[in-house]
Formats: sequence, structure tokens, C-alpha cells
Amino acid sequence: MTPLRAVICVACLSLLPVGRATAHPGQHVGLKITIDDQVVRLEILLSNDFLSFLIPRDRSGLDLRLAGDAFEFADRAQAEGERAAFNAVFGELNVLSIDGVEVEPILAELTFIPAADASGAVDPALPPDLRVVQRFPGKGRPRQVAVIWGVFPEDYSVAAGLGEPVEIVAELDAYDENTLITFTPEEPEVIWHAPRTPAVQRVMPVVVSARPATLAVPAVSLASLVIWAGGWGLRRMVGRRSAPRLAVGGSLVLALAVALLCRNLLVLRLAKPWATPVALPDEQAAAGVFTALHRNVYRAFDYKSESDVYDVLARSVDGDLLDQVYFEIYESLVMRDQGGAVARVQSVDVLETELVSAGLIPGTRRAAFQMRSRWRVHGVVYHWGHVHARTNEYDALYTVAQREDQWKITGVKPLGQRRVVTDGEGRPAGDGSDA
Repeated sequence: MTPLRAVICVACLSLLPVGRATAHPGQHVGLKITIDDQVVRLEILLSNDFLSFLIPRDRSGLDLRLAGDAFEFADRAQAEGERAAFNAVFGELNVLSIDGVEVEPILAELTFIPAADASGAVDPALPPDLRVVQRFPGKGRPRQVAVIWGVFPEDYSVAAGLGEPVEIVAELDAYDENTLITFTPEEPEVIWHAPRTPAVQRVMPVVVSARPATLAVPAVSLASLVIWAGGWGLRRMVGRRSAPRLAVGGSLVLALAVALLCRNLLVLRLAKPWATPVALPDEQAAAGVFTALHRNVYRAFDYKSESDVYDVLARSVDGDLLDQVYFEIYESLVMRDQGGAVARVQSVDVLETELVSAGLIPGTRRAAFQMRSRWRVHGVVYHWGHVHARTNEYDALYTVAQREDQWKITGVKPLGQRRVVTDGEGRPAGDGSDA
């Protein structure tokens, strides 16, 4: 593993589950929300256990036949019975509106699929899970989509003795972004707003604070003072007697008055070759620059297309490091297209920063600084309702340099990383082994 991947690629390698996943109430419900110009699509997966708890029916007599990766109903009446039972429950629990208008769902698919055993292998002999697709038709590209999710396995969690917080982690696939969102009983509504700008413009560059490169000189004001000084100096040089003090003072007052009144006339801009062209950041300013760039790197990988990822990343990373970040991390994140798995960073907490050095790059008038940082990354690997959470802590030395009028990351040296064991609410519960 290269140093860069070890530091940044938490969303793909460090979040992968090891062995069997820990029981999580949300894993009984899988949800993917897809938004496009004509329809909002909800793909819902219910485990057989939760299905029987939520929609109790005698399913022992279902005549199902395995066809590919799903079962087919041999009896149409049984299929219609299951569809009616599903609509009766879900029609009361979930609400979806497009641009403020509540839309009735169309049940496009209801299919039983083989369940997986403890190792993750599909076992047709196990009671099947249920996959449902609901379509919410629209009238063109939506500006806003609001989803109120009311199906939480809370009662089932208590009955099963899981005793963990209940939340539904869902995949949101909307135009150029693919992210994870979370529904909870306390916050059951998520509102998506259509972006008004291209992906690359949603991540702002970090601009260098430049010092004035020129010096403003009021030419008329300066000339009046030079003429006054030159006139009296010439008088003394040619041997004239000293003028009365009143005359000298009066002429000086006149010259100062002219300089003051004409200070905005004919202002010249003279270069300052002796001055540093940029304001070198202090500890606080450097920490702000680094934190913004660091956040942008993780943000870039919420986008789906290769061009968007690269363009957004280029706003914060430069040089050989840009291609390295792009090719290594993007290729690792394509696992989201393999069997539906989605690896995502949920939050990044910068714990501490230290400005190691700051100055001009040798042979140039461009600034650079080195920042040591320790931060934690909270992320998940999500696969149709199975949620594997992971928190990692990192320590690294970053080089940030001026590129034109922007700051960009140009180097990184990993110093350490470790797993952080958290409690049910994400608080550190103890240190894990080194990752």
C-alpha cells in the first residue's frame, strides 16, 4: 500500500468488514433512493424476519420458483395478495413529495429473493427476503424531493433483544452524486435539493491571501513637497541669506495643504520588489487553509463520474499527487458498483493541527507551509441494509503550497494510523489495534 492510500483511502480499505458483521437493527431494511428527470425510485429490501413482524401473513404455502437471482410466483393470486398487503402497510407509513406535492407510489416490482447465510452466501433453502420497487412519477427535473420514512424495526429490535439505536442508512443516487443518508425515528425526514451549479463549482478553492504587490504614491502631493524642499535648499546653496522663519513656516504649510488636497490626483503604483508577495499564514490561518483542503479531498469522492471526481479533486490537490490520489482512491471506490456495495465517509473530525514551517519556496516568490495533523474519519460500508461502521484515526505531515492564487496540497507523509473502537453513539470507547 502506498503512503497516500494509507492516509486518505479510509472510505475503501479501512472500512471493509472483517468476518461477520455486527448485528445492527437497520440491517433488516435496505433502501436505495434514485432521482432522475422523470421519476423518483425507491428500492426496498426487507429481511424475512422483519417482513413477518411488520406484515404478518401465513406465507408457508407460497408457491415460489427460483429463476435467476429471484423467486417467481407460480400463482398470480398469491402475488396480488402480497402486493395488497405491502401497499396496505407502506401506504400509511412513508410519504414522498416532489416540489412540495405529495406523490402516490406505483408498485413496480415485488419479488422474493433468496436470503444469505451467516457467511454471506445465498441459500435458497432459507426463508426468502422481500425486494420491492416503488416509482413516484414526476413532471420534469425536480427542484426538491422530500422523503419521510416511517418503517423502523424498533419494535422488532426490542423483541429480538438487539438493544441498539434504530436508524435506516440509505443510498441516495441523484444525478452526479451518490451519498449515504440516515433516517431515524427522531429525524425521519430527508430533503434533497437540486444543485444549481456544476459539481466542480460546489467545492470552493482556498484562495491565497496576497499582500499588495505595489505601493501607491500620490504624485502631485509628493511633487509639492519636493518643490518646497528643493526651492529652499537651492536658496541656501546659492548663498542667499536665510529667510525669515515666518516665510519658511508659511511656505511649508502651503506645500502641506497642496499635498493634502491633491493626494488623490495622479496616484502612481510602484512595484515593491523587496516585499513578500503573499501573507505567510500564522498557526490559525494555516489550520484553516489545511482543514478546508482536507475536507475537499474527501468531498470529491461523493461524485459518480470520473471527470467530476478528478475536476473537484484538482481544486485542492496538485502536481504528481493529484494523479496518484485520483487513480488509487477512485479505483478503490468503484466497489460501490460491485454487488451494490457503497463505501462512504460520513464525517471527518480534525483533532489537532501543528504548523511545522512556513516560508517561500526556494528560487520562487511562492509560499508554502507544512502542517502536521491528527484526525478521525467516521465511515461505513453499506450493502443493502448491512451497515459496517468504522472509525480510524490518522496522523500525517502535509505540504501545502501556493499555486497561482490558490493553496493546494502537494505532498503527504503518513506518520501513523489506528482503529478507534466506539460505543453505540460513535463516542470513543477505547483504542483498537493499529490498522
